[in-house]
Amino acid sequence: MKKKAKKLLVLVCLGGVGYLFAKLIKTDFCKERLFKILGEDTYLAIEDKVYLLGDLLMWPIDFVRALLP
Repeated sequence: MKKKAKKLLVLVCLGGVGYLFAKLIKTDFCKERLFKILGEDTYLAIEDKVYLLGDLLMWPIDFVRALLP
């Protein structure tokens, strides 16, 4: 039981850190800095992949929301 609780706690912590990192990256200041560092093509390619990953992770939630009245 303790192993499951520890795994759940680690997953929650990683999810929280990932969420905060995503919020930081979405700020205009960080977007401008990444755009300058990576260049236009690389930045836009990474941004497209991140949005695709977000869509893939959210499709089950969106599917259930569509079924609810």
